[in-house]
Amino acid sequence: MSQRLGIVAAFSKPEAKELSTTVGQWLETRGHTTVAEPDILAGDRRNVDAIIVFGGDGLMMRMANAFPDIPLFGINFGKVGFLALVEQKDWTAALQLFLDGKYDIDESSTLQASIYRDDKEYDQGWAINDVVIRGGNRMIEDEVYIDGYYVNTYPGDGMIVSTPRGSTAYCMAAGGPILTPGVRGFAVVPINCHSPIRTPMITSEEALIEIIHSNVHPGYMILDGQQTMEVQKDDLIKIQRGEHTFQLIRVTITNFFDAIRTKFNFQVRPDAVPSRLAIAPARDEADKVVSH
Repeated sequence: MSQRLGIVAAFSKPEAKELSTTVGQWLETRGHTTVAEPDILAGDRRNVDAIIVFGGDGLMMRMANAFPDIPLFGINFGKVGFLALVEQKDWTAALQLFLDGKYDIDESSTLQASIYRDDKEYDQGWAINDVVIRGGNRMIEDEVYIDGYYVNTYPGDGMIVSTPRGSTAYCMAAGGPILTPGVRGFAVVPINCHSPIRTPMITSEEALIEIIHSNVHPGYMILDGQQTMEVQKDDLIKIQRGEHTFQLIRVTITNFFDAIRTKFNFQVRPDAVPSRLAIAPARDEADKVVSH
């Protein structure tokens, strides 16, 4: 079945542009239509089935914001690649699996954030990874409420509210949990809290998370690494599940847990052979003996 596929490559990486041209030609020879970035439409005028992104996780997030609710297929030209899942050397096999229908779409929630000041709402947009309240050179204090219930006041460098998709980013770096695919919740993580009590929490994704900036030192609202607005004393920040979803195409050659181990070199015993992998070849050999 023929598909219309958007093609987007990182401007700053000539090798990404070169591969995108090669892939575009490869797709068209197989009867598919490619659509260049300036011609891609979203929403009610959506004109593509999916977008193939040649870049890193940052470009994946920018494309998700520019073209919400359209599935993204990422070929990694960045450093980590938790959103751009497919490595460059694997593009042919991965795309063939996609075209053959052998893929899943991981659909994950986003975060919507607003600042309330003097009875006015300032919509800050939505985030795929995280919403962060971050201080400058001075300690700040933030009161946290979940579904209207007071949780605690956290003195420190600020607060992170992370989606499961973003939990391997700033959330993890700040000592927060990694939320595996399928978890329907958000992580609330203090940043460098000046207290021995700094345990992160996981809320339901249906929860309303409110933060009151309670001291005079200003902070900043940051969505997916992009600063949006200064946060002042007594500002109320409301964070909740966004109306859009982030849709990531995953083929069978990509695996979240393999990615955790390899991309972060997170191997407690580097030479360990998983027992299930060790048993499988032995069983295969035994089956061969029996069959003879």
